[in-house]
Amino acid sequence: MPQAALSPAFVLHTRPYRETSLLVYLFTLEHGKVSAVARGARAKHSKWRGILQPGVPLLVEFSGRGSLRNFKQAEAANLALPLFGNYLYSALYLNELLYYLLEDNNPYPVLYEQYQNSLMALAKQQPLEACLREFELLLLAELGFAITLPEPLVEHQPYLYQLDQGFVASSANAARVEFSHLDLQMLMDFDPQQPEHLLCAKRFCRIAIAQLLNGKELKSRKLFNQVKTTNRGN
Repeated sequence: MPQAALSPAFVLHTRPYRETSLLVYLFTLEHGKVSAVARGARAKHSKWRGILQPGVPLLVEFSGRGSLRNFKQAEAANLALPLFGNYLYSALYLNELLYYLLEDNNPYPVLYEQYQNSLMALAKQQPLEACLREFELLLLAELGFAITLPEPLVEHQPYLYQLDQGFVASSANAARVEFSHLDLQMLMDFDPQQPEHLLCAKRFCRIAIAQLLNGKELKSRKLFNQVKTTNRGN
């Protein structure tokens, strides 16, 4: 029989499983987010030791079709991406978004390509804000929350964003973050080379993602804030 083709993948998160195994959460090209057991991966002489970690481009094969699969094969497709400092925390942030927000076993090929490109951009230390905003906007679109303009779009009317309704007209006494009609146009015509577009997209993405996370705290954001606090103290 011909050998099954290996699927490109990246590790999002791992945790110990039983005595010597590892439970691995991956983002794969063909299957989307997958949970799989790597049996014996924590053993001293495991063939998988050192490669089942975030930032390593992988080629993998699984057995089983349920919610928890088993690794049949895993190999590094390339060297681990060099991620340091804020670029490392940003990569962890992308991983957490995928880990918490994606449905299991549902392929997202366009998002996978963007994720891979984002990791490469972070490894090359390209502009951080542009990389994050482009990924967040595509992630929201892939989850069914692409930006659409209210009809009619009224000049001088402030708008609020609600996940289940999109942009809705705001009252004069609204305490939440508001968007002008010009902000909405910038979001629709998003250009990562424009600083004002990046700021507007950051406001929008924070609001939308916070609603999706429903109060869940991201460890990557907490680490990033701790580093900023420490640097200010120095």
